[in-house]
Amino acid sequence: MITVEISIGEFCVGVFFMPSLEVNGNSFFYDENGAGETIIFCHGIPTDYRAWDSQTSEFSKKFRTISYSRRYAAPNKKEGNLADSTIGNNASDLKGLIEKLGGAPVHLVGHSYGGFIAAYFAADHQDLVHSLVLVEPAISTMLLEKVGSVSQMISLLLRSPSVALSARRFITESLNPCLKALDEGQFEKAVELNIDGLQERKGAFASMPIKIKEMMMQNARTLAEQRTVLPPFKSLASKISCPTFVLNGEDGAIWLKRIGELTAAAVQKGQLAKVPSSGHFPHMENPSKFNDLLKGFLSMHSQA
Repeated sequence: MITVEISIGEFCVGVFFMPSLEVNGNSFFYDENGAGETIIFCHGIPTDYRAWDSQTSEFSKKFRTISYSRRYAAPNKKEGNLADSTIGNNASDLKGLIEKLGGAPVHLVGHSYGGFIAAYFAADHQDLVHSLVLVEPAISTMLLEKVGSVSQMISLLLRSPSVALSARRFITESLNPCLKALDEGQFEKAVELNIDGLQERKGAFASMPIKIKEMMMQNARTLAEQRTVLPPFKSLASKISCPTFVLNGEDGAIWLKRIGELTAAAVQKGQLAKVPSSGHFPHMENPSKFNDLLKGFLSMHSQA
């Protein structure tokens, strides 16, 4: 169990206990609701289990929903430099959680970095995943097998100029300065640079609801996950045999939309859709439309 203190200003208004599990020597908070077939939600950077509040409240009416915070995300207390928060280690964590919580094969939903984790997991554990939903999956190695390779970036530029330029803008104007600000302890600046870059829009972070901004600030240190070495994925994508639904924000970054297209085409049973009036966080930006699309997919792939 994890003890959480809720405060308003200087005043503590309550302390309550949250369920947690020990997996791979780490403690994971999770939020479980409803009954029926199991949906597991895996969040991206820099968020936590609360990123899925609009989904768990809706889908727990017909499903058993589980949203969890990955190893370094709030309210987990793990310390360290995040070097061990790799795609592979997170996939191993996910396997342990599913085995302990039960309900397999599950409907697995992952966003951004969590989408990469979910896809990587599904490729290796087909018996545990009934259907897969990838929300703006940040599977960078679908574009560049070695992120940072000049020759591969030039090759991408020749094939898809708009995609290459979009990716380059993110690296030079968002990723690199974000990590520099993080190292300097400028956490708000780091989060702002990251979110504005992912949304390809200045002021994107500033315009978000206060509740979401607070959650992102509480998870600012997880921006360091962007330093981890990403595994090649093109050869693994074709191993995913379960029905797979890729959801991109209609107004999202060009490079991320291209990753979505490539991933949907590479898996065995993929389909692609765009969530209107949203960018990199469609489940939070336009939850009504996002939930409608997810309901439609799940209704076609229920295990019942």
